[in-house]
Amino acid sequence: MVSFFGLKRYDVELSPPVKGRITDNGKPVAGIEVERRLFYSGYSKEAIFDYATTNADGEFSFEEKIVKSRAPGDIFGQNALIFQDISIKNKLSYDNEPYWIWLIRKDFSPYSKLNNLMLNLNADLKNKEVQHEIDLSKNGGMYNQPIVSICYFKDELITTYYNSKIIKSYEEIK
Repeated sequence: MVSFFGLKRYDVELSPPVKGRITDNGKPVAGIEVERRLFYSGYSKEAIFDYATTNADGEFSFEEKIVKSRAPGDIFGQNALIFQDISIKNKLSYDNEPYWIWLIRKDFSPYSKLNNLMLNLNADLKNKEVQHEIDLSKNGGMYNQPIVSICYFKDELITTYYNSKIIKSYEEIK
């Protein structure tokens, strides 16, 4: 419903459904708390946090999160970004830094390519953190949408960087 005053509210997908698996050198890690933090200034000034714990097979999941917002139809709100951070924050790492499973800043549009990746967040704690850049331009998104992760993705539309260098194979950084 469109209003003269521009009060239409839009469905904004803060996060699609998420599924993943945590391993340590290929072995499932059970009982690890995974944190998802979602933020969209077109919805709230506070981040939304939720948590999942890995099962015996190292698997975790989060449900889809959709909110109502006027920002997509507002001339000043159209550029508001969605922040999606999924991490393990505990004493597993020697420097107490989080393991970033998924870290992205994107516009409010859903992208099937990103949604599909979020259904396969398979992270090994031995993996090095890398930056992926995915081409979403064919779907109206960025040409080089960055994603920081310890998940290693294989797709022709993804370029992966480690220490600012393009890597052709993950074997280069092990």
